[in-house]
Amino acid sequence: MKRLMILTAVLLTTVVAMAQYEEGDFTVKPKVGMNIATLSDADKSITDLHFGLEAEYMVTDNFSLGLGAILSNQGAKYDFWDEYNGQNKYTVDLDYVHVPILASYYVLPGLAVKAGIQPGFKMRAKAKFDDRTIDLDELYKLGSVLLDEDIKVSKFDLSIPVGVSYEYKNFVLDARYNWGLIKVMNVGDAFYNRCFMLSLGYKLQLVD
Repeated sequence: MKRLMILTAVLLTTVVAMAQYEEGDFTVKPKVGMNIATLSDADKSITDLHFGLEAEYMVTDNFSLGLGAILSNQGAKYDFWDEYNGQNKYTVDLDYVHVPILASYYVLPGLAVKAGIQPGFKMRAKAKFDDRTIDLDELYKLGSVLLDEDIKVSKFDLSIPVGVSYEYKNFVLDARYNWGLIKVMNVGDAFYNRCFMLSLGYKLQLVD
């Protein structure tokens, strides 16, 4: 009985510590985290970072709408065979500013499931080899002239983010998967972004 009472007290303390927002509350959340990213035709994924800021408005006590801006490094690793040098590797390095537009539903205090849509704007596109780095925009511009074909890296990306978050004492652990809908490059059969994001943020309440 004593152990049961202690466990109950701990659980109650945890529930109280978890934020319980109400309709009309407005919060902002700076965040930083890790990406495990790839492209749909790649050989291997890459691990890199993202950081940004998200705002959230409670439409009801359990449902919210959010908007953010996240700087995210993505890409993938490729292996290819060269008849002179044998096996070679290179990494496609893509930098985006993402604008996640999310709907969140709080199934329990602090625990939310979320989904939405995420436009993205390319900031940089490079291919990294062992001894050099190549700007893909410049490379494809040259290829377009030589091949008389419009080869380019898309400036715009669109993905579907789905995920879950857990908040404790204003700290928010967020796990999210972004499913790309637009081809990153207009060559090949499939160059779509795929990215798992794990982040830690701190939520600040501005309006209650």
